[in-house]
Amino acid sequence: MACNITNGRTEPCKQYIGGIDEIYFIKWSEVEYDSMTDIATDDITLREFTKIGGGDLTAYQYDLKGINSFESTSTASQETAGKVFDQSITVTLKGLDNASSVQYNELISEKTIAFVKDRNVDAFYFFGVYNGMTNNGVLSSGSAMADLNGITLTLTGQERVPYKMSSGTSTSVLGDLNIEVSASQITPTV
Repeated sequence: MACNITNGRTEPCKQYIGGIDEIYFIKWSEVEYDSMTDIATDDITLREFTKIGGGDLTAYQYDLKGINSFESTSTASQETAGKVFDQSITVTLKGLDNASSVQYNELISEKTIAFVKDRNVDAFYFFGVYNGMTNNGVLSSGSAMADLNGITLTLTGQERVPYKMSSGTSTSVLGDLNIEVSASQITPTV
């Protein structure tokens, strides 16, 4: 494959901040990959998803505050002419109430596709789109009163592109991709 560098890039103004405000999960096992075209290409623009058996896929929204992040790290090999991107998302979900703990267990058990909303603009980054994300969690209640009572959830995956991306509001972006956001959310209680 030829290198397709066609532009330079200027230094941006100091306008960007780190972090993510929302994460959405869909079940990787419900996606009908055989009928999706261009899902595994190097293009980062995402195409519409297809659900096994038809209909809309369901995304489950988790609101975030504090330190939550994603990284996509390239691994390129001169010897094999291959490249992959190791994807990682780390989020902190507060509260170990009964309903939340059940959901944490389900997240850890299920392979997922994760969609995160960036804090800067209405941009959504999609991870594990083709191969899915493996979810691991550390449930904890710290020793000091102000320590975390909740889960630090780490999602990891490997894809041929750093992420797929789409812009707009959550309703328009996900709706255009054949994904319906569940109206059901847990409100953690003590």
